[in-house]
Amino acid sequence: MKIKNMLLMPLFAVLLAGGMASCSDDDFGPTIFDTTVRPLDRSVYTFPLDTFLKVRFQEPYNMRYIYKMEDIGSDMEYNLVPCSYDKCQTLAVLCEYLWYDVYKDIVGETFLKKYSPRIIHLIGSPAYNPSSGTETLGTAEGGLKITLYNGNELNPNNIEMMNEKFFKTMHHEFSHILNQNYNRPTEFDLISNGKYNVTSWQDTPDSVALGQGFITPYGSSQAGEDWVELIANYIVKDDNTWSRMLGAAKYEWEEVDYNVKDFDAAVKRGALRDTLGYMIKVGSYAGGQPETYKVQRKKVNRDETNTAIPNAEGKFTFLDEDGIDGQAVILQKLDMTRQWLKTNFNYDLDAMREGVQKRQWVTDDNGDYVKDANGNFINNLTYRRNDGTTLLETLLNEIEKFKELQTNN
Repeated sequence: MKIKNMLLMPLFAVLLAGGMASCSDDDFGPTIFDTTVRPLDRSVYTFPLDTFLKVRFQEPYNMRYIYKMEDIGSDMEYNLVPCSYDKCQTLAVLCEYLWYDVYKDIVGETFLKKYSPRIIHLIGSPAYNPSSGTETLGTAEGGLKITLYNGNELNPNNIEMMNEKFFKTMHHEFSHILNQNYNRPTEFDLISNGKYNVTSWQDTPDSVALGQGFITPYGSSQAGEDWVELIANYIVKDDNTWSRMLGAAKYEWEEVDYNVKDFDAAVKRGALRDTLGYMIKVGSYAGGQPETYKVQRKKVNRDETNTAIPNAEGKFTFLDEDGIDGQAVILQKLDMTRQWLKTNFNYDLDAMREGVQKRQWVTDDNGDYVKDANGNFINNLTYRRNDGTTLLETLLNEIEKFKELQTNN
C-alpha cells in the first residue's frame, strides 16, 4: 500500500485559487466543485462502456472506474501507458462479477456504499521498481482510490494469474481500506513480532515465508501487509492451492545454491525428492544453459553428500530449528481476521471465499466443483456451456446492450 502525498498538491492549489477569487461575503454552495450532471456523448466509440460504468458503478456506489489513464492521477515515478479498450471492458465486467457482486451478496449494498473505494484507476502497463527488483500490483490511497497496473496483461483464461495480478490485489487493497476504518487487533502484530523483514522480503522464497507463518513473502514485510495478504489469498486461492500452501507451512524450509554439476548429481541420487520439486534458475549462463540453481527444500537430516537421511522406517526426520509451526501460525492469524471482519463489518470471510470460488470455477447441479482429468478445477469464465456460449461472453454482452442507445439515437 502507498499513500501518495503528491495528490494533495493539486487540491491545495484549487482551494487556494477559490479563496483568492472569493474574498467577499458571497453566498457559498455546498461544494466548490462542478457537480453538473452531463449526458454521455453517444457519438464516441466508448459510449457503451461509459454507460455500463455509470449504471453499474457510479450510480449505485458513487464509484468512478477510470480507464482513460489520467496523468495527474498516476504515479510519475513509473513509465506508464493506458489500458486497451478491450481489456478495460473485460476487467470492468469481471470487477462487478467477481468483486462488487460478491461483496453485495455477502456483506450487503450498504457496506459497499460506505466502504468501497470512490475511484478505481486502471493502468495498462506494469509498475516496476528497479531498485528493489519488485513490481507494484496496486495501491490504495487514503481509503478512496485503488490503482491497478498491468491491465494489458489481463487473461481470463488463466484465473491463477488473473487473481495474482488483479483480484487478489483488489481484495488486498480493499482490506487496507477496511483496516483504515477499524484498527486490526494489536495481538496480531505480536504473533510474528521480530520476524518481519521490511527491507529484503523480496528475497524470501514462498516456501520459506510459509514455514515462518506468512502466507506470502510480501506478507513477511510488515504486520499491515501480513494482515491483508492473508485475507486476500484466502479469498482467491482454490482449495487445492490453499491446501498445498498450508501443507508446505508445516515445515521449515531453506534455500541453497547448486552449481549445474552438483545439481545434476543430486537429482540422480534422489537428494531433491524431499523438496516441492521446483527450483529457480539464477546466475550466469554458459552455452544457453544455467550454471547455477537455487533450490528450496525442507530442512532435514542430511549426510556428507547433502542427501536426506531416512530413519529406520524409511521416513525423513524433518528439522524445526526456529521452533515455528507455520501452519498453526497462519491459521491463528486467519482466525483473527475472520473474527475482526465479522465483529466490525458483519463480514463473513468464509462465505466471501465460497462466493468467489463458485464464481471462478465450474460447479455441478449439487454445487460441487467439477474437475478435469488431472484433478484441476475448470475455469467457469471461459468454459463452453451447452449452448456454446461462455459466462464471460454473457458478461461482456451487458456492455454491448448499450450500443442500442447509440443506434437508436
